[in-house]
Amino acid sequence: LGPEALRGSGGVLLNKKGERFVNELDLRSVVSNAIIEQGDEYPDSGGSKFAFCVLNDAAVRLFGVNSHGFYWNRLGLFVKADTVEKLAALIGCPVENVRNTLGDYEQLSKENRQCPKTRKIVYPCVVGPQGPFYVAFVTPSIHYTMGGCLISPSAEMQLEENTTSPFGHRRPIFGLFGAGEVTGGVHGGNRLGGNSLLECVVFGRIAGDRAATILQKKPVPLSFKTWTTVILREVREGGMYGTGSRVLRFNLPGALQRSGLQLGQFIAIRGEWDGQQLIGYYSPITLPDDLGVIGILARSDKGTLKEWISALEPGDAVEMKGCGGLVIERRFSERYLYFSGHALKKLCLIAGGTGVAPMLQIIRAALKKPFLENIESICLIYAAEDVSELTYRELLEQHQRDSKGKFRSIFVLNRPPPVWTDGVGFIDKKLLSSSVQPPAKDLLVAICGPPIMQRVVKTCLKSLGYDMQLVRTVDEVETQNSSKM
Repeated sequence: LGPEALRGSGGVLLNKKGERFVNELDLRSVVSNAIIEQGDEYPDSGGSKFAFCVLNDAAVRLFGVNSHGFYWNRLGLFVKADTVEKLAALIGCPVENVRNTLGDYEQLSKENRQCPKTRKIVYPCVVGPQGPFYVAFVTPSIHYTMGGCLISPSAEMQLEENTTSPFGHRRPIFGLFGAGEVTGGVHGGNRLGGNSLLECVVFGRIAGDRAATILQKKPVPLSFKTWTTVILREVREGGMYGTGSRVLRFNLPGALQRSGLQLGQFIAIRGEWDGQQLIGYYSPITLPDDLGVIGILARSDKGTLKEWISALEPGDAVEMKGCGGLVIERRFSERYLYFSGHALKKLCLIAGGTGVAPMLQIIRAALKKPFLENIESICLIYAAEDVSELTYRELLEQHQRDSKGKFRSIFVLNRPPPVWTDGVGFIDKKLLSSSVQPPAKDLLVAICGPPIMQRVVKTCLKSLGYDMQLVRTVDEVETQNSSKM
């Protein structure tokens, strides 16, 4: 880190021709690559590239006279050159090269003008051809690695899965946490100086807190009678999640706990906003057997809870409990999904707005082994006001391309864009008759959306001859100070 501090104090980098070649205050990676590109090899180093870092008295004062004295007198890392002639001799280049380089730099640093060669615009101090000079030999080296294992926002180590699922390619290595240089992805393509220890402190604390929750007395945390406190760990919004939608992922009390819900059941979330207790009802988009986490899809631009939902940030606590809902059994030994005693081979999922949330969970379950082999077809009919509100559209379309005909999605927009080939308007009898699979005892039709949409769809399907025991809506709960999903 010494050379970085030297450059930050006004040190000037010269190559063996006595020329500047880089903005000394640029990123470490940029400066290192520029030194390597010069091709100047440090003697007896096995090919290591280097440059001369030149300081004058003004730069030494900024760096710290005592610190400079330690590196110079105690460690012998500086060589003093009293004049520009001696500096040129040390570098091994014509004196005019060094004099011209430092003369130009002196004018730039005095006038705070942008360097036309390196684009440098900030000058810690004025450095010119007047001695004395203090010269350090600097060479790029590895002192930190940014590549490593993937971690979740809760510092859980992640595995990449070879899957075409649109809902993610990663799963946690249960009980294994990481922080610091063993992990990757925190800093992106380049790390800002000073963030190494900060990363260890932040994610080390998160990992420790989360690891301490592994030993829980309860195998499942959510009850249908009492409220459980959960912590928001991650917020995702914008882009593929649609305009006005937020994906909120909560840590369950235990890192290895399952929610305890059945596929299709929904939850209640309770919290306070502006002195008022609020309750909202949401369907998880995570699976019941996902460990340590439960995620929901919520609107932050509509409804009575929009201000509360939009204000929630990672680290906030809310209360949660299980509710009723559509219960789909997953019989792993039989490799079938069951509903009301019927083994399911076909699913038609009809959603409006954020009513797509329970459908995302059902789709995710149906497209995983061992159930995928017995699923013949899944049809998702997804209605929204406009294209910006279609949550997960790109991922659903990608899955349709990858599913070899087992999954298809039909999008219906009330306000379609100029070029639109899917449905327009509302879900009606004509669309249902042409899109829903024919009536059968192995077909479940699940509906979730605005109440009027649910009533219209059920009426249409009844008139088309569908078994209404297999045409079901996701139940909604109404209580005081509550909002429907």
